[in-house]
Amino acid sequence: MGFGGLISKVADGLFSSIVKDGIPLARSVASNAVNNLPGFYGGGLARAKAVAKGGLTTASDMALEQLNPITRKTREQFGISRRTQKVAQKTIKTLESPKVKEIEGRKTELLKLNKNITRATNQGNEAKVAELTKQRDAIVVPTLAEKEIAREAGKEAQGQISYQFLQNEMQGTPSNILTEKFFEENYFDVLPLSKENFSDMQYIKEWETGLVPNMDDVMSTAFNRIENAWGKDLKVDDAIMFIKKPFASQASANLPNEINTNAVVDAKIRKALMKKGSGFNTAKEMQDYLTKELKSPPSFEIKDGALWFAESFKSSAKELGGVNLQTAVLPDGTAIQFISDVQDLFKMRMPAGQDGLSVTAPMFKNYLRKKQPTVESKTYREVQKVLSKERSGLFNNTSEAMGGMSSNQTALVKELAELKPDALTLDEWVTYLSKMGIGASVVTPMAKGLFTSEE
Repeated sequence: MGFGGLISKVADGLFSSIVKDGIPLARSVASNAVNNLPGFYGGGLARAKAVAKGGLTTASDMALEQLNPITRKTREQFGISRRTQKVAQKTIKTLESPKVKEIEGRKTELLKLNKNITRATNQGNEAKVAELTKQRDAIVVPTLAEKEIAREAGKEAQGQISYQFLQNEMQGTPSNILTEKFFEENYFDVLPLSKENFSDMQYIKEWETGLVPNMDDVMSTAFNRIENAWGKDLKVDDAIMFIKKPFASQASANLPNEINTNAVVDAKIRKALMKKGSGFNTAKEMQDYLTKELKSPPSFEIKDGALWFAESFKSSAKELGGVNLQTAVLPDGTAIQFISDVQDLFKMRMPAGQDGLSVTAPMFKNYLRKKQPTVESKTYREVQKVLSKERSGLFNNTSEAMGGMSSNQTALVKELAELKPDALTLDEWVTYLSKMGIGASVVTPMAKGLFTSEE
C-alpha cells in the first residue's frame, strides 16, 4: 500500500470514529477542510471530482494533524489547523518566488511610468513624454495569466483564513491570533443571528441608511427574505451572524463591484432603468415597466415602498462561493442590497457547532446616476485607513501588500506560515507516545481502517 493509500485508510478510521469520539475529531475534520475547491460550482462530474479531491486532502491533513503532536498543539494553542498553515506557507512561497517578483516588478514599473507620462503630458513636456513612452513600450506587459498567479494565491490565503476564523467561531473554539489580527481587518462584527442584530447593521453607515425614512422596515424585510432564501440550510434560532466588510481587499473580494459584474438580473434591471433614464412615482409603476421591458422578469415583491427581487451568483471570495443577493429598489432608482451566504462544510452543516451566516451591511447605489462621494463617506474611509495603520502594530513583521491583500493581511499570512507552538512538555510527549495523540476510542477505528484493507 502506497503513502496515499495509507493516509486514506487512516482517514477512514478517523472519520468512522467521529461518532464515538465526538466533538474533538469533528472539530479536526472541519478545521482541516479544504476551502478552495476548483470545479465545485461547475456541477456534474467537475463538482464530484472537486468534492472527492477536497475530501481526500481534508482526510490526509486531519490524519496527519492527529498523528503529529506539533501540528496538534499548533491548533490547540493557536486555533490554526495544519491545512491553514500549509496554505499560508504555499502562498508566501508563491508570492516571494522569483517568477512572481519579476511579474510584480513589471507591473509596478509600468504603473510608475504611466503616472509620470500623465504628469509630463499635463506639463506639456513632449520630449519627456517621448522618453518615458519609449521606456514603457520596452517593458513586456504582464499577461492576465501572469497576473492571476499572485491574485489567486492571495485569494486562496484569505479564503482559507476566513474559513478558519468562521469555523473556530461556529464551533466555540475562537483563535486568539485570528480574533486579534484578522477579525477587524475583514469583519465589522460577529453576533448571534437575530432580527434585532441584523437590523442594527443599518447604523454602520448611518449617513446612507438615515436617508431612507422606513429603514427599519427595509431591514426587517431583508432579514425575512434572507431567512426564506436559505430555508432549512439555516437554523435561524441557533446561528452566528458574521458581518463581512464588503471590500477589505481585492483578495477578500470587492463585493459591490462583483454585484455589478456577476449579478445577471441586477445588470438587466440596471440596463432597463438606464434606458428609461428617470425614476417612477411608485414601486408599482417601476414593476409594471420592468415586467414589460424584461424578457424574463424575476419574481418581484413590493414591500416598504420598494421593489424587491433576489438572485444568486458566484463570488470570488473563497469562503463564500455561491451567494444570495437581495435587492430593494426605491422609485428614484436607489438600490439597497444585501449579500448573504450560509457557512458549511462541503454543503453540509458544520459538525459540533452552530450554523453561521455571512452577511453584508446594506450597500447603496443608484441605477440612474453615479454614486458621488460625500463628506461622511470620505471621513469614514480616512478613519478606516487610520485604524488599519494602528492595527499594523499588532504584527510581528511589516509587509507590503501582496497578491491583492492589504499589508496587514499579508503580514498575517507570513506570521501564520512561520507559526510554531510552545515546546511540548514531558507530560505531552508521554501522552502522545502512549496514546498516539488521540484516545483509545480513535486508535481502534484507525487500526480497523489500516489493517482491514484487502490491498
